[in-house]
Amino acid sequence: MSVRRVLVLARAGAARDRAEAALRQAGADVAAVLDPAAADPEQVRAHAPDAVLVVLDPVAEAALEKFDAVLADPGLLVLFDDAEVAARRDGWEAARWSRHLAAKLQGHHDVLPAPPARAAGPDFAQEMQALTLEMASMPPVAPAVAASAHAAPEGAVVVAAGIGGPDAVRQLLGDLPDAFPRAVLLRQRIEGGQYDRLVRQMQRATPLPVMLAQAGEPLRRGHVYVMPDGLDVAQAPAGLHFVETGGEPGFAALRPADSAMLLLSGAPTALVDVALAMRLAGGLALGQAEEHCFDPTASRALVARGGEAQGLAGISRQLLQRWSA
Repeated sequence: MSVRRVLVLARAGAARDRAEAALRQAGADVAAVLDPAAADPEQVRAHAPDAVLVVLDPVAEAALEKFDAVLADPGLLVLFDDAEVAARRDGWEAARWSRHLAAKLQGHHDVLPAPPARAAGPDFAQEMQALTLEMASMPPVAPAVAASAHAAPEGAVVVAAGIGGPDAVRQLLGDLPDAFPRAVLLRQRIEGGQYDRLVRQMQRATPLPVMLAQAGEPLRRGHVYVMPDGLDVAQAPAGLHFVETGGEPGFAALRPADSAMLLLSGAPTALVDVALAMRLAGGLALGQAEEHCFDPTASRALVARGGEAQGLAGISRQLLQRWSA
């Protein structure tokens, strides 16, 4: 197995130290560690890395534009981490992140370290509970679908993610054309709720306009909306728009047969039921395959209940086949 040379773009501090440690534990050769505010693209090229790990904080993010040409090299693997999250990562989470990096760098599936003291019994019980819930939820599906088909004239693509999700979301959005004919709703859980930063990061990955969703704003085709906490989607005479909600969004106003629910790394398991109902109504419901997936919990639950998981390239293909620009 070849050792990958990885260059780290990060500012000095605990986050950078932990990123270096995770890479070394993953078996990587740390070619260099550069401060993105002080370094330039030629310094990155001079070290000839196979991959670049960018540890994002506000200063690093502001300096990242000058590295666009380097990071766009198709032969270079680019990974991102959040400085606040990295600085707090320890114990089992640190080991899991190191395995995630190793899987990304080496292309294997061994993402998760053995969880502490977990027996096989609870997994079986959880599967049985999931099957019971599925059976209980099946009878009311048909009338709910009929009602929503009349209420909402158009659907949308919902992308749900959490820990380990930003890299997957970037890749997925980067595959969509600028004339993609549906709205894309991104529900990405972020510690600290810094969704404005997420908007800027995602805009660098896609030709589609990316904006922060706000209550009262209508959904427009070919736009990516980052959904902060406390928002859902509702139908009005003028069409779909964002509304305030007291809990997690349920996306009930979307026309299921004209929508997609994509459960990427770290997606909340509460959306598995929504995804299955959408699938039964003729919509698209896909989880992210476990290969290179940091947290496949929701995707596993989807597959266990009859759903499907694919790699990011396969997910992109299905979106483009269903909605050609």
